[in-house]
Amino acid sequence: MTGLAAWVAAPEAQATQLLFASLRTGAALAVLPGIGALLVPLRVRIGLSAAVGLLVLGGPPLDVPADLLGVGGLLAIAGEIAVGLMAGLVLHIAFASASIAGELLSQSMGLGFASIIDPGGATNSVLATFLGLLLWLLLLGMGAHLRLIELLVASYTTLPPGGDPLAHGGALIGFGAFAFSSGLLLALPVAALLLLVNLLLAVTARSAPQLNIFSIGFPALLVAGLLALPVALPAMVDRLASIIDGAQDQLARVLIG
Repeated sequence: MTGLAAWVAAPEAQATQLLFASLRTGAALAVLPGIGALLVPLRVRIGLSAAVGLLVLGGPPLDVPADLLGVGGLLAIAGEIAVGLMAGLVLHIAFASASIAGELLSQSMGLGFASIIDPGGATNSVLATFLGLLLWLLLLGMGAHLRLIELLVASYTTLPPGGDPLAHGGALIGFGAFAFSSGLLLALPVAALLLLVNLLLAVTARSAPQLNIFSIGFPALLVAGLLALPVALPAMVDRLASIIDGAQDQLARVLIG
């Protein structure tokens, strides 16, 4: 009732506080990695930001600048957006591992041949999109989205408005290597088999020079990759789960310290 009474007594001030408390979550949701930004409509993201803002306002008093259009207010707004963008950047780096693995496997299997012929066409290969969707499915199934909201709310204590938004930004240094290493390990089971198939095709081409290796190489690699994917899928799911765990740990370092 106290909160309702405050809204009735000073609706403009309460709306300003809600808007300010929603900036971090709004910035994080605005840069959702991969296809997630397309799956979540803009109105839903605005509603989620407002809901998290209400959670923040229900906690300890939030230090909102009196004049948001002044120099101090604009700096505070920029700091809030910077914290949210750092959280979104962590997720982008984690999802980049799925893109790296998908592009590597697509090029090895020949599925990336279309992007070579038409560079202005699709930006993501089929396998990169598939692994990105699988990573999103695991992220939601493991409750990592709830962990993100929890960390964003808790970050108002460790990174209060008006403070240094990059106080824990150094934790992002070196996290890019996590994406490359995780992407390579994710693609390793299928990539190893495709390497053996390529070696077999090379031996075949040397032993039978009259054989047109290009006419059988592409379908052989494609069939081998399609047969290996279901077999390697359990190991790839385990690797994707470890990627989500690593992203959650990195989010905690960036937002909490």
